[in-house]
Amino acid sequence: MYIIIAYLFFPNYPVKAEDKMVIMMNVSFRQIILLYCLQKLNGERTIYSIYHLLQGKKSSQTIQDAHLFQLSAFFHTDTNITRQQIADHAHELKRNSLIAETLDQHFILTAEGERVLKRGLSISPVPSYLNGWKYGRAGLLLWERLSLAVQVLSHLQHRETKYIPVQRRPETLLWVKEFVQTYGLNRKDLSENLYTELTSLLESGLNIDPNLLVVRLSGCGRIGLTEIQAAQEMKMDPVHYHYQFLNIIHYLALRIEEDHFPIMSAFLERETDILLTKSTEKTYTLLKDGHSLDDIIHIRRLKPSTIEDHIVELALNIPQFSIAEYVNAKKQRQIKEAIKAANTKQLREIRKYAPEASYFEIRIVLAKFGDNS
Repeated sequence: MYIIIAYLFFPNYPVKAEDKMVIMMNVSFRQIILLYCLQKLNGERTIYSIYHLLQGKKSSQTIQDAHLFQLSAFFHTDTNITRQQIADHAHELKRNSLIAETLDQHFILTAEGERVLKRGLSISPVPSYLNGWKYGRAGLLLWERLSLAVQVLSHLQHRETKYIPVQRRPETLLWVKEFVQTYGLNRKDLSENLYTELTSLLESGLNIDPNLLVVRLSGCGRIGLTEIQAAQEMKMDPVHYHYQFLNIIHYLALRIEEDHFPIMSAFLERETDILLTKSTEKTYTLLKDGHSLDDIIHIRRLKPSTIEDHIVELALNIPQFSIAEYVNAKKQRQIKEAIKAANTKQLREIRKYAPEASYFEIRIVLAKFGDNS
């Protein structure tokens, strides 16, 4: 399973043919993802909210939707998708009677769509380690650093200095150069330790196929496959391969955070524990300085609705953030009961059961308590 990694580090290691994985589906994996997201949204957001989700748009609305509809795993996981592709897929799914349009660009799954989704997920489930919200950007950086480091160390071990780097970003090139130069081991030991840690991580992962990552690695005398080439090699739907590859990267990031991997831990850049939009961070700073909402509206010269968006985002992302100042305990209970009675996340419907609550108050409670409301 790991013979390619071994060869990259150890010149005399023999290489044999790899097994191939075949997955058959009646619809594309991207369409399965769209059906899954539409099922979660249940007609309460437009089809283009999925576009913003997959792109990882750092807007208050997209971040709130990712959490509210339990879709944070898909945040920033398909940055190549276009609005036109979303529209084309929606048209095809509708033409095939898998989805039905309830309002303009709002869709729900038909009974046939539910059946196709269930069958599709039974063949290719949502990857178990996928966590785009937490590792979307950090995971891509992890892969850049790891793939380049493997290539550099492989060529050093083979005493070859002429090659084209697999990564071109100056920041990544500089990072790997400093990593190799400053790490407290000679290059041979560094290579052996990295090989040991990487194979140990891959061996211990449940429901992952390490070959999906291994075939992408480059080294002396070996050019790793591109994502498209790897999908073809594995006879996989390209988008399905993409998500399975991300699944492995996010798995590595998770394990690196949880366990002791001295070499691999260097590749993971920890993001702040609290992921907020920049505008919300500014509002949060003013709140911590003791300013009221009216003060912040005046200081920042923003609409009240914008500042309210920031408060909802804070309630969503910061566990210790108290909403008592904005919704008293009694009204919180009333809103929670209204959410259960309405059985929807549509604010207009919820407010029918709690007419004394404002939309802002309902949004805060939804953000703070979600499905536990």
